[in-house]
Amino acid sequence: MSCPWSCQHHRCPVPCGSPCVRLPCDLRCPEVLECGHPCPSLCGEPCAKQRCHQCASVQEREKVVDLILGNTIEDLDPASDDLDNITIALGCGHTFTVETLDGICELTHAYEKDITTNQWTALNFTQSSFVKTPGCPTCRHPIDARRYGRVTKRSNLDLLERNIATKMAKQLRSVHSVWAALDHLSLEKTVTSQVTHRPQFTKGPKALDKHAEFRNILLSNTVQSVVPLDVFNRSLPKYSGLPKADSDQWRKDVEPLLQIYEQVTKVLETRTAHTSAYEASFSMLYEAELRSALMGPNPPQYPERYALRISKLKVGMTPPRADTRFAVEGIWLTIDVRFALGTLAERVFSHLASQPERNQAQIDAWGHFTAFIYNTCSRDAGIAFKLASSTQAHRQQLLTSMRIIKSAWRATQFLVISRQSQGMASDIEEREILTREVEDRLSLQRRNAEAIRETYIRQGGLSREVVERDFDVPVRECFKYWEDLVTTLKRPAVFYSAVSEKELQEVVGSFKEFSHRGHWYTCPNGHIFTIGECGGAMQISRCHECGSTIGGSNHQTVDGVQQAANLERIAATQGAAASPWRWNNNV
Repeated sequence: MSCPWSCQHHRCPVPCGSPCVRLPCDLRCPEVLECGHPCPSLCGEPCAKQRCHQCASVQEREKVVDLILGNTIEDLDPASDDLDNITIALGCGHTFTVETLDGICELTHAYEKDITTNQWTALNFTQSSFVKTPGCPTCRHPIDARRYGRVTKRSNLDLLERNIATKMAKQLRSVHSVWAALDHLSLEKTVTSQVTHRPQFTKGPKALDKHAEFRNILLSNTVQSVVPLDVFNRSLPKYSGLPKADSDQWRKDVEPLLQIYEQVTKVLETRTAHTSAYEASFSMLYEAELRSALMGPNPPQYPERYALRISKLKVGMTPPRADTRFAVEGIWLTIDVRFALGTLAERVFSHLASQPERNQAQIDAWGHFTAFIYNTCSRDAGIAFKLASSTQAHRQQLLTSMRIIKSAWRATQFLVISRQSQGMASDIEEREILTREVEDRLSLQRRNAEAIRETYIRQGGLSREVVERDFDVPVRECFKYWEDLVTTLKRPAVFYSAVSEKELQEVVGSFKEFSHRGHWYTCPNGHIFTIGECGGAMQISRCHECGSTIGGSNHQTVDGVQQAANLERIAATQGAAASPWRWNNNV
């Protein structure tokens, strides 16, 4: 439905409900009311709603209609075209001069005015803050005159935006609480206990290609929405190529994770009225401005950019932020859920690959499925980044970048596990090729991380403290795991085995005698060892994994030994006190 605010001088082209994009008309209405007297209002206001000044009762004529000058209807000059002599009747039944209502609605914030000619010249509304709904000075009923549609409709949308933001925040908090309470160790035990060797399962090349095609189509889909739940649920056999029995058992075992995923996707489907109005108005304005630019006598050099800039100014509202903000946070949670699904799929894969009797077709199917899970994480992290960029939410961009790097790490980690299961890692030449690939991926992500942190410090306005806490610390930990993987691959006699966060927590928690932090270390090649008592090194020893020199003397460790910062952080979360000793006072 088109906007009803139109007159012989101006017309509003956007849909009804969107902030108006036409200029106000300050001319008197030329129409005559049903009583036969001239309309006392403005051009473009509905005559049927107006109150005739000449037919008004004595009591009505004595009411103040100009709050600035204190004038009543009796004081107004019906022959004057000044706005303090023209009135608008509101839906609540009260009447005021245009000058009064213009001030109440702060019309100069919505439009630009030439102070010399006193004419409206352009659209404004550059502020991004919440716009309050203007109300009648007498009864506070929302002002509904067409002249103020740019203000009132924007304020209505802002109010709806705030309400939907509250609702989405509440829904996401509820899902987060379920996610936080999930027993991941119990879930992993359930999944691994149900792993079944299926010697009769086979997959021909054509079938494998078909499953790969389905996966590639989904991953290359440009639709800006997360991977649907159905991909991991009913349509799982189509995308994974798993045996049907494996697929059915998997869906049953990981149902708690799928339920969380479903709840988040429902939140992500929420669209605010602000979003619908913004998209409808912006699209219409862009097409009109582009057409006008191309058909004009002096078309701009870049008509698309010109149309985009003018449309952003005219649209009268900021890009919707509430559903965008919570959409990004919701996508983060779906990625975290998929990290958990990937970890469980890895366990199934590794269990099948370690059995003396193994069906390579079944193992390959689980390998393709696991890699696919991590690839969907990378895809949707990219979508989250675009959403955060659309509203210039710099901190969300930073946190999303961290998830992009983590997705790349998880995919790389499983690549090595997969290659090992195929025997490639035991061949020296193949192992060297794999090592270079892992190193190249690490180098790429290091460059990306450095560019990201500098961008958001310099251009994003984020403090170094925020970037350090929210990005540098988790990314450094991720890179440390990555470096450990490279170190392991460079030692041909050692095979890599991924250790989950939950397993690390179990290991740290088993050392009940460590009441304070400062006991966890890594050798020069990244292997973990502990020092008892006070946590200070007092003797030289050898790493049980690689033979490197570890330990130290006089509470000083030998070169190459480092504090295991990730394990110390886990110890802190489990209640271990800060180290009281000066040689470990950093943990």
